[in-house]
Amino acid sequence: MSAILELRSLSAFYDKAQVLFDVDMMVRRGELVAVLGRNGVGKTTLLKAIMGIEVTKTGKVFFDGHEITNLPTHRIASLGIAYVPDYTGLIPGIKVADNLRLAVGSKRLDLQLAKQVYPQIEELLERRADTLSGGERKIVAVIRALMMRPKLVLLDEPTEGVSPVIASKIYSMLADMKERGMSLLVVEQGTRFSQITQLADRALIMVNGRIVYEGSRDKVLSEIETVRSLIALG
Repeated sequence: MSAILELRSLSAFYDKAQVLFDVDMMVRRGELVAVLGRNGVGKTTLLKAIMGIEVTKTGKVFFDGHEITNLPTHRIASLGIAYVPDYTGLIPGIKVADNLRLAVGSKRLDLQLAKQVYPQIEELLERRADTLSGGERKIVAVIRALMMRPKLVLLDEPTEGVSPVIASKIYSMLADMKERGMSLLVVEQGTRFSQITQLADRALIMVNGRIVYEGSRDKVLSEIETVRSLIALG
């Protein structure tokens, strides 16, 4: 299976402070890859570096066979990458339906795919984004990415701060997206370790801006104590 995303010796900086160090990794087509680690190890910076947001970087980023290292963020998104930040990125003062329309760039809202993945979405459409619960905002942010019909979705801690019930719903949505052929790169803290490793094809562990472990689902489950110990490192 060929790579849809490949990072080669990717380093990232905020001004002179280096956060990522020579990261090499890939996401294959149709694959869900999880990057796990404690808060502050560089997981969010990894996604921002891919999207060209806020950081300066060295190394190379390839998407769908083309180098995108120095492209502006809007151009990267237009190639078929959807980014779901940890703060969801929803516009608070407008309705959920309008948030979705802005994402797809159309006044007409085709909810067929969204309802297949999350049937309850219709109940949220007329509510303002700032009236949603934290879990509902996370769900709408994932739906918004889905409706853009991307080739690759980057998700920054999609279940952080939500209840176990909502987390299970979100992971079910991600599994559905994967079944539809989308590739996903999901970063999470270790609190959802058991759930995300059951879903992911591969898991990587980041410690202090470096990838220190990579394994298939079976490998991770067979080395569970080692993996838990690495995730606990800061």
